[in-house]
Amino acid sequence: MSSATIRDEFFEQYKEFYNGGPIPQHSSSDFAYFLECHRNRLEQKGIQAVKKIDRIEDDIDKAVHYDKQPYTLDMTFKECNYETEYYKDGTFLARSDKDTETLYCNVLYKQGYQEETISCPNCGHAAGAKTFVNGCPMCGTRFKTFKFFPCVTSFYTLPKFIERKKTERNMKKVVGAGVILALLVAIGVFIYNWKTSGSLGAGLFFGVIAGLITGWLGTIFLYLGFSFILAVTSFSKMFAQAADTSDIQAARFTKKKMENEIRSYIPDFSYEYFEGKIQDLLRAIIFSEDRNNLSIYKGRDNLGYLNDVIDVDYRGGFKYEGCTVVGDVLHVRLINYVVCEVYCDGKIGRHQRNFKMEMIKRLNRSNDLGFSIHAVNCKTCGATFDAMHVEKCPHCGHPYELIDDDWVVIYVGS
Repeated sequence: MSSATIRDEFFEQYKEFYNGGPIPQHSSSDFAYFLECHRNRLEQKGIQAVKKIDRIEDDIDKAVHYDKQPYTLDMTFKECNYETEYYKDGTFLARSDKDTETLYCNVLYKQGYQEETISCPNCGHAAGAKTFVNGCPMCGTRFKTFKFFPCVTSFYTLPKFIERKKTERNMKKVVGAGVILALLVAIGVFIYNWKTSGSLGAGLFFGVIAGLITGWLGTIFLYLGFSFILAVTSFSKMFAQAADTSDIQAARFTKKKMENEIRSYIPDFSYEYFEGKIQDLLRAIIFSEDRNNLSIYKGRDNLGYLNDVIDVDYRGGFKYEGCTVVGDVLHVRLINYVVCEVYCDGKIGRHQRNFKMEMIKRLNRSNDLGFSIHAVNCKTCGATFDAMHVEKCPHCGHPYELIDDDWVVIYVGS
């Protein structure tokens, strides 16, 4: 199955998920965890979020491939209109900005993967791993200690200031208006000359000439007028977007520096994979109800102010602020640019937040693109367990440190 097909199926099910449907079947275990936490937060606030992803129809439909055997990461992107409407007790509260955006979606493959058959720990029902994404189909028991491929690991959107499809449709309207104007003038001139001269031939001759001249000049002037309006509108949106995203554009210039510095420690470092990883970690921290026992977060800061956040959108950039090595642990510091929807005092506010984050990872391990905190393998007894809220193997009691396998956040602040 192609990445584009997986992406499109995922987002159809993603929209249904927020209408009470099941978790999208292509969700990775980590992404499914975020979706569950997000829906729980919305339910606690009594908020219904209606996700809309419309007009995924543009010519842009591409993918960037990152190979690190046995895994392949496809970052697919396509134009769309992505928005969210929020309701409480059936009453409309707010709507996110509606505009043309580019949708980026990461799809992870594993070479030679064959779907594992697993058994429910409660009733013993055995089936393919993907069957258990929404819990055991026989008894409803939910567990995440398994992985399957291909799967969607993360996604985000970036705004665009001009719609090519809309422009093409408007250009067709301009040409159509020129043709209609030419026909009207031709008919008018034909009737006038026919009536005044009494000659049908003269009426047809002058009517055709007038129609052609009017159509030619009319289309030119209409095109110039439309182009002027389009240019003013585009430049206005471009300057507004430039002002709104100047911090992000500046942050993007740190990408090359980050790749060069971190690859000196982690040769197979992928900026695109890391970009999705920090969004997943931030979302999991924001929507978690038990931050004190999170394996992915070891900070000691009071994050209670995040309890009113009901949605998080990545603004499309983060600023790399440097890295240091302490012993055999790499520390990476960055600023993550997002927009938070906050529900407070019966109202929803939309706020840009620049989260400072510091993340750590032990250097004696390479990047494992297929790693999932919900399906960790104990290095002592080999058992698989969910390590999101535990620091010891539940089977043998051997200590487990997440920084051996993946990134851990030690600081979050805005």
